Amino acid sequence: MAAVHAGDELIVTVYDHPELSGPLAVDSTDHVTLPLVGSVDVHGLSTKEVALRVQQALRTYLRQPAVDVQLKTQVPLVFIDGGPGGTLKYDPGETLVAALGNLAPRLLDLQVKDVGTTTDNASTFSDLQRSRVDLRHVSLIRDEQPVGTYDATQLFAQGKGGPVLQAGDTLAFVNKPNAITVRGEVARPGVAYLWDDEPLGDALGQAGGLLTTASTGHIVLRHDGTSQVLTQGDKRWIDPGQNGDTIVVNSAPRINIVGAAERPGAVVLKNNDTLVSALYEAGGPNTWADLRHVQVINGGQATTYDITRLIHGDVSQNPELADGAVVMVPEGHKLGIATLFSNVLSAAGLVLTRFPVPVYTAK
Repeated sequence: MAAVHAGDELIVTVYDHPELSGPLAVDSTDHVTLPLVGSVDVHGLSTKEVALRVQQALRTYLRQPAVDVQLKTQVPLVFIDGGPGGTLKYDPGETLVAALGNLAPRLLDLQVKDVGTTTDNASTFSDLQRSRVDLRHVSLIRDEQPVGTYDATQLFAQGKGGPVLQAGDTLAFVNKPNAITVRGEVARPGVAYLWDDEPLGDALGQAGGLLTTASTGHIVLRHDGTSQVLTQGDKRWIDPGQNGDTIVVNSAPRINIVGAAERPGAVVLKNNDTLVSALYEAGGPNTWADLRHVQVINGGQATTYDITRLIHGDVSQNPELADGAVVMVPEGHKLGIATLFSNVLSAAGLVLTRFPVPVYTAK
């Protein structure tokens, strides 16, 4: 006897107690609500088993309750095991691939990439392949017996729909084999799942993309006990991720620039967190800036740097800045500041264009 499920309507009869009898709907959490006893869990139960459970609940209030439950109407559904879970309304003649298309919004909730407004089937299925569920191994279960396991990506590529579903079928999903932990400044920190040949960058996609507060120039990848700092445009993102990898997206330092800069004030260092980068984000030094006595104040301590020495290869004069640091550019009487600072930028290896964006960015 088939189990009742969400959306079904039952007729409950409590003999000699018409006030407790009548129609009941199974709600979205597979519960029914009765007078006296309140909410009763009927998940996975047949109508006969529902009657016994209601009868047991009524024994607290009635001496010898007798209960009968009949199915009045049943909504044709396909059940989802794993992935987003729940149920999917069944349409007669629907195939496995068509059901996945209908399930797409819920499957894509498992990741963080914005799908956009396209309704193109190919685009939708391409997005689905970046979700955490393994579409290469979708199992179909009917009457509690396995029918088969299907590669939905191959079926779609071949223009095939796969097996025709029946009401009451179960589609069982498993996650992809490689678990990647994603932490820090992403929309939904947690665990992403990738295929063996899937780019590491897709883990950021499943995590919802980088927040606007993220540092795109200082993303840490931990792999096999070692740590590697990546930029958002690093080619490492197109390499496959591996089980056990951890991605930590740091927040971009917020630095306050005061003194002889073109645009003094707060700057956010998303791509590069060095002193020269902070000056560049502030529009560069103005005509009267003294680049030989730039002070960095952090934690109450001030350190003076001569960033013109970068031209001669002294990288110690271009320190990394911590969040909350203050950079003070004093005035002097220097000539050719624009050319000098351009040479400093070149010596520091800074490119005056933004990094490419091959990974997803949350809106």
